[in-house]
Amino acid sequence: MTSGTGSRGAVAAADLLAMAEAGLAAVAPASAVGVAATRSGDLLRVGETEIDLSHFGRVVVLGFGKASIGMARALLPLLEGKQVTGTLVADVGGPASPFEVLEAAHPVPDERSVRAGKRILAAARAAGSSDLIVVLISGGGSSLIAVPTAGVSLADLQKTNEVLLRSGATINDFNTVRKHLSDIKGGRLTEALAGAGAIVTLVISDVVGNDLDAIASGPTVPDPTTFADALAVLDRFDVREQMPASVVRHLRAGVSGALPDTPSAGSVFEKQTVHIVADGAAAASAAALTAADLGYEVEVASTRLVGETRLAAGEMVAAARRLRPGQGLVYAGETTVTVTGDGVGGRNQELALAAAIAMAGEEGLTLLSFGTDGIDGRTPVAGGYADGTAVARGKALGLDAADYLQRNDSHTYLSAIGDTVTTGPTGTNVCDLILLVRSRNSS
Repeated sequence: MTSGTGSRGAVAAADLLAMAEAGLAAVAPASAVGVAATRSGDLLRVGETEIDLSHFGRVVVLGFGKASIGMARALLPLLEGKQVTGTLVADVGGPASPFEVLEAAHPVPDERSVRAGKRILAAARAAGSSDLIVVLISGGGSSLIAVPTAGVSLADLQKTNEVLLRSGATINDFNTVRKHLSDIKGGRLTEALAGAGAIVTLVISDVVGNDLDAIASGPTVPDPTTFADALAVLDRFDVREQMPASVVRHLRAGVSGALPDTPSAGSVFEKQTVHIVADGAAAASAAALTAADLGYEVEVASTRLVGETRLAAGEMVAAARRLRPGQGLVYAGETTVTVTGDGVGGRNQELALAAAIAMAGEEGLTLLSFGTDGIDGRTPVAGGYADGTAVARGKALGLDAADYLQRNDSHTYLSAIGDTVTTGPTGTNVCDLILLVRSRNSS
């Protein structure tokens, strides 16, 4: 994990980096799967559930998401002696023998996403009663496997995703729509697994509140949302007119009862064990523990951070002004940006820039906001810093921080003053972490 070359407080920045790295380590696939799943003899224990592997001829692993390869590698030693096969889909590939590995696109699906989704669906439909199916789900899965429903094209899905990404919709709202345009999301994958002997689903959650039906658009769990809910999302964010005609037509047909809704129940779901192996709360807790080791008194202020990014930043800075030297706050969650400008950024850099403006001239406070997947929007960085000098440092370069924020151009501004942070792809994804401390030696 590396920082830009900004002249913010070096000690505080280094401490925030150490906290961030601890958070990432706690939710790395190897750590998460290793804690959640163990084996003794033929008994595979997942959480409180025991599965007798001797009852199954083979184990088929179906994984999709940014952490799927790491999760599969961690799982493999627990399946020693069994015939193991399967398919993994990720945004960045890598070796994971004996599994087939496919790369697909995120955050907007492409033709590779469609091929991958169809490959996963075909493998599910081929499962037999002597097969144990292990499904590995992590953030990004919704885009990485896309099987558009009849009458909706890939181009239609791409347009829908682009509009929703800019609308300020939450991930739950976003996925309510995507589930109703897909033949694999919203419980449909588990429907396709009806012939399997048993199903185990391990999840690394990137959704605030860990709503299983929202993580990767809930392909393996009953869906509590409806076509009417999906259409209501378009109206709530005033984007119905921007949607492809086929999308609106399909949702309307579902509302009228002309199409079957996503499954909200069914016996196939009863033979499945679902276990969340890592989430934002685990990352936040680990970051706070490391802060304590560094001599800070840190509170986990929230693991359910949501809302408009700029408003959240202002509220954080207001709370931070009450901190004494050596105190800090940790947040986990996922804010939303309603994009009105044409700049380059991501929600973490936008939060950092908004916070920098709010704390301009404030001494001793430093904030780090980053995506745990190592990606912030469509930029090469994970997030950014903020402190009381960031606005002045930009002004010295002829840059107006407020103007860059207004144009949603946070990446350009933070890059110019050296306040970005880069991780590269982390192989995991549990929402965002926002870390804020007041320097121990500040007045």
